[in-house]
Amino acid sequence: MPKMKSKRGAVKRFRFTANGEIKKWNQNTSHLSHNKTHKLIRHNRKARYLKPTQTRAMAKLISR
Repeated sequence: MPKMKSKRGAVKRFRFTANGEIKKWNQNTSHLSHNKTHKLIRHNRKARYLKPTQTRAMAKLISR
């Protein structure tokens, strides 16, 4: 049986950390920032980590 292919869109958007967590970057950061509050822009600079239940589901998509 061949290897399972990973979902390429998920691989580009999510990364595994050394601790096994999955790191993601925020949306709404690329353009039209003049309509957004400074607080929203500032908070979206940092990456987020998925919750453990989401981590298990995303790990299947990334095939790890």
